[in-house]
Amino acid sequence: MTDLTWSVAWEIELDDAAHAGIAALLGRAYAQPQRFTGGRSWAGARPEVRVVARDGATPVAHAGIVRRFLRTLPEGRDVLVGDVGLVAVDPAHHRRGLGTALMARVVDVLVDLDVPFGFLSCGPAVEPFYRAAGWTRLPGVRVHLVDTHHRARVDEDPAMVHAAGRPLSAWPATRVLARDGQLV
Repeated sequence: MTDLTWSVAWEIELDDAAHAGIAALLGRAYAQPQRFTGGRSWAGARPEVRVVARDGATPVAHAGIVRRFLRTLPEGRDVLVGDVGLVAVDPAHHRRGLGTALMARVVDVLVDLDVPFGFLSCGPAVEPFYRAAGWTRLPGVRVHLVDTHHRARVDEDPAMVHAAGRPLSAWPATRVLARDGQLV
């Protein structure tokens, strides 16, 4: 891992070659190369900022972040978060601590963005990874969202939060969140 270079890039700073490299990584990591074609390095909402690790010129780890408000339902209280998605580590680099290093850098970016919380949803199989990286599951929380097919649906997968600028105790006690925008 010592030969890797890390970068934090705003979306408008990425050229076509950077998007193509990230798209190739996401295709390998999610085993869905057809989803990230033509240099498209996003699935739903385009990230605002990206954290990328490269081995030489090749991206081997990536996470995207979008600042947005989630709404608690039925109260309608807004909660500012850094919504994290497209978390990926190249399968050839698994089991080397790269995912843990990536998530530590993601938290640093969340703090730099001055958002009170990081937020993500994940499949049950990867929940232990996020827990080990310091994220906390919101038990029993359902998330209403717009999926990558532009359909509104309810996500029952684990919703996770990380205290980035406020204590976790400041997170609202709610069972339903509305993510009024596409998944990252």
